Amino acid sequence: MGTHPGDEDDDPLANPEHDVPDEAGVEPGAPSEAILSTRTSKAWIRLLPVLVVLIVILVFVFQNPKDVKVSLFTFSGTLPLSVALLGAVILGALMTLALGSVRILQLRKQVRRKLGDSDRKGRRSK
Repeated sequence: MGTHPGDEDDDPLANPEHDVPDEAGVEPGAPSEAILSTRTSKAWIRLLPVLVVLIVILVFVFQNPKDVKVSLFTFSGTLPLSVALLGAVILGALMTLALGSVRILQLRKQVRRKLGDSDRKGRRSK
């Protein structure tokens, strides 16, 4: 590099034709060496919250071993408190899933109708 401020031949920033590696040390025309995210790496990231929830559930189960009487319609019996509560949570989640699925199907049907109407109007105007 030149020691004079006007010496542009040795200054790579002043000479745009001179190929200079960027910050990562890769030439501008070279393919990127970045490591891309994969489905497997995303699965591992999603696994961490699942493991935390599993640990909380296990702590809950081991801290609530007391048997309770449970009745559902005509069925009755004794279960550990933790199992009864987990069963109630699972039933609630299944009901929410079922109702949410029905609502999604309704919305999809409405969208299809609106798109079908707009397609028909577009064909008539042509």
